[in-house]
Amino acid sequence: MKFTIDWEKIINDDEDPPAELVVTSAMDGEEHKEVLSNLSNTELTEKIRRLKRSLSGTIGARLRDGGEKLRANIKLHEGELERRQQVGSQKADSKTVNAFKKEIYALNPCDHKRTLNRQFSQRKCKRELLSQEEPYKFPVDKGETVLNIDLKGRDSSTPCYSEEKIASCFSKKTKASQAQSSHTKRHAYGEAVVLVDEEEPDANKAEERVDEVVECRNATKIYYPSRVDPESVEICCSDMESLAPEAYLSSTIMNFYIRYLQKKKAHADVDEYHFFNTYFYKKLKEAVLSKQNEKEASFFKLRRWWKGVNIFEKAYIFLPIHEDLHWSLVIICIPDKEDQLGPILLHLDSLGLHCSKSLFGTIRKFLEQEWKFLRQGEVPALPFSDKIWENLPRRIDENVITVPQQRNEYDCGLFVLFFMERFMEEVHGRLKKKDFVMFGRRWFKPEEASRLRMKIHNILEEEFKNASED
Repeated sequence: MKFTIDWEKIINDDEDPPAELVVTSAMDGEEHKEVLSNLSNTELTEKIRRLKRSLSGTIGARLRDGGEKLRANIKLHEGELERRQQVGSQKADSKTVNAFKKEIYALNPCDHKRTLNRQFSQRKCKRELLSQEEPYKFPVDKGETVLNIDLKGRDSSTPCYSEEKIASCFSKKTKASQAQSSHTKRHAYGEAVVLVDEEEPDANKAEERVDEVVECRNATKIYYPSRVDPESVEICCSDMESLAPEAYLSSTIMNFYIRYLQKKKAHADVDEYHFFNTYFYKKLKEAVLSKQNEKEASFFKLRRWWKGVNIFEKAYIFLPIHEDLHWSLVIICIPDKEDQLGPILLHLDSLGLHCSKSLFGTIRKFLEQEWKFLRQGEVPALPFSDKIWENLPRRIDENVITVPQQRNEYDCGLFVLFFMERFMEEVHGRLKKKDFVMFGRRWFKPEEASRLRMKIHNILEEEFKNASED
């Protein structure tokens, strides 16, 4: 069949160039897709536009099949273009979702972690209940490095540890806190204590433990030593979570055992001691750092903490320190008058993390302010000579004591309590110079302090049991 193309009419009909003559071969679908995949989006769009123009023009009308193959070819090109658009849309949506997730994670990474761990929550709760039946075992790995900071020979001029050194050591504390951070934090977020022991106790022990927990919850709160005691410690059953293995002791548990030590001592001996609770040092530091014109008023308010007590008459004043997720102990010792010594400050730190110089500076201010206050009135009988009393601020002696070091990151609170207990057992009367020989790295075995965790747990469990029966 012959037909004549009027090229002049086609050229003059539109400003666009003439459409390409499309010659379709007998390619299968896969070959066609491969050819189309080599075209860019711009080329593909332009090709569709030119094919449609050809179909609607005189060329399409004169084709033998009426333009059927041309329409199929257009449809094939349009299908490829639509496929590319869908893929691009899905990628864009994916990027948007990922960006949104990153933004949410940056705002609250804890939520992200909790979401990932939610599927294990039931198993964790079950293991929490079962694992507490197992006796506490002091965790020392065969390859464990013992953190042993040498304090030998250090005195009040010893420089503080650098921030980098403290941060390095506390990075270990942070890792331990993922299992159980300082109990105060975990308690605030309501997270369960998860034990790491892989052994599952037998069913009988598990049932016994369930009965104990139920019995404990029957008395959800106790007051030690009694509700009528003005210095009683309020303890909830949930506070015992901080006695789980690898947990940091809370202030509540610390204050409970401090009161327990007070009550344990004979009445005649307990007058030699004064115990500040774990919240005192923070208040003292705030008073010391207050503005000069407010300092006197701040210390006046602070005196309510030892109202009616002359601290210079006591033989020993125990002052637990809690800073930067770590516990240490300062003991203020008032020696015999015959020794011709002023107050002696002892700092006992089972990791050597707290800056002794900074602590001593704060406690010096405390003693100086109390000294100034007492000198305004009639000074009672004191275990100091007149000469020492008149120059007391210059006669305060500072000592960093070498003590056994803990072998993990989480037993610092136990060591502070054990320092108190051991000190009260071994020092009789007022401190003598010869008493300093008892200290040292061999004063006691670190395991003895760590075993205090189970002892406190058992004491509290008995207290809750008695409260339930009452």
